[in-house]
Amino acid sequence: MDDSCADANSFWLTAVEKESIRDALIDICYEPTGGRDYIHLIRMTAYQKFPARLLKKLESLKDDDASYCVFENLPIDNTFGSPQGDANSLNFKSGYLSENVLVALGSLIAEPYSIKHEGPKLVNDLVPHPEALGEYTGNGSDVELDLHTENAFQAYDSRGDTSPLALLLLGVRGDPAGVGPKTWVADAREALQALEQADIEILYGKHFIIRQPYRWRNSTAGAKETHVYPILSGPLTHPRVTAAFYPDMVIAADHEAQNTLLRFYNALKSVARPLDIQPGKLVYINNRFMLHSRDKFTPSFDPEGHAYRWIQRLFITNNLWNFRSFNKCGARIFEPVTR
Repeated sequence: MDDSCADANSFWLTAVEKESIRDALIDICYEPTGGRDYIHLIRMTAYQKFPARLLKKLESLKDDDASYCVFENLPIDNTFGSPQGDANSLNFKSGYLSENVLVALGSLIAEPYSIKHEGPKLVNDLVPHPEALGEYTGNGSDVELDLHTENAFQAYDSRGDTSPLALLLLGVRGDPAGVGPKTWVADAREALQALEQADIEILYGKHFIIRQPYRWRNSTAGAKETHVYPILSGPLTHPRVTAAFYPDMVIAADHEAQNTLLRFYNALKSVARPLDIQPGKLVYINNRFMLHSRDKFTPSFDPEGHAYRWIQRLFITNNLWNFRSFNKCGARIFEPVTR
């Protein structure tokens, strides 16, 4: 197989490549706080043993033009359940292979990290929880997580940009019937082409109150959410987008800005593409100008009461320096504190 892909947004691993990755990572002990020695070992192992064309593809994702990429046929563990809350994933699968796969791919693109209230481990488990069905989080299911950039408000954190550069989502377990919610991705650059210049100018202006994500609101970060910010910054060909379209996340300062925001939303919906994150499929999403969403759904459970749907998530950033004012709960787990 040559180095090119039939689709720039899709990367299929051969059976031989899949097994080479499994052999490289299966015996590495996952370190859930992301210790320096663990990250170093993961990176060195990947550089030494991963297929050259995969390394080349991961290197290309550092380019700003990369919007998203779907990696197919990655090795994962055998599962026999799914975790609730902060339970150890090892209690529900055969090893830590999926965590190592996520960290390996993520650490070759940028710096993996986690926010404590998003998950106390480097790799976050997104599993439907019966007590969280109506929450606008990865553990909810009764509500649609509409199009958003991850942790949009944190782009304007006075301590530095603490929103992710990108996120990686890996399917670990799925419904045996093959039924599951779609994850949608929308490239803002495509959507902006459908807008008039007047709308684009409003999106570049300070006309929007951008609220903290729900879990951040219960932290002690002390956010000031009365300031107005732009939705767009940077050059139009490579914009930075900070927006979230599920309820109570972005408030327009006036009627004109609200109409522009609605037109932008409709343009995003028109270019959104559906993805089905099944076991062994990993989706990389560039959080700078790609928005993503997840349909609402009715989760299914195995006879032991464990949800079938199990997605693991990893955040990556260009530099951990912006988290210097946060508490550290391990090498790469950060907790916002009162300013």
